[in-house]
Amino acid sequence: MARRELKRRDPGSTVDLCRPCHGNVHASLSNGDLGRGYDSLEALSAHPDVRKFTDWVCDKPHGRA
Repeated sequence: MARRELKRRDPGSTVDLCRPCHGNVHASLSNGDLGRGYDSLEALSAHPDVRKFTDWVCDKPHGRA
C-alpha cells in the first residue's frame, strides 16, 4: 500500500523533535492547531502543555527505549 502524502503549505514549516517530544506535541495539539500557528520551536515552547512536558523531561536520561 502506498504511503499517503501530506499536503503542506510550506515544506519548511516543520520542527525536528525527539520521539517523546513529538508524541507529546501530538497529544497536546491537533494537526489543525499545529498548522494554524505552532510551526516553530518558539511557538511550540510557548504552549503550556508542551512546556510542562519539556520541563519534566529535560533532566531524564537520553536514549532510553
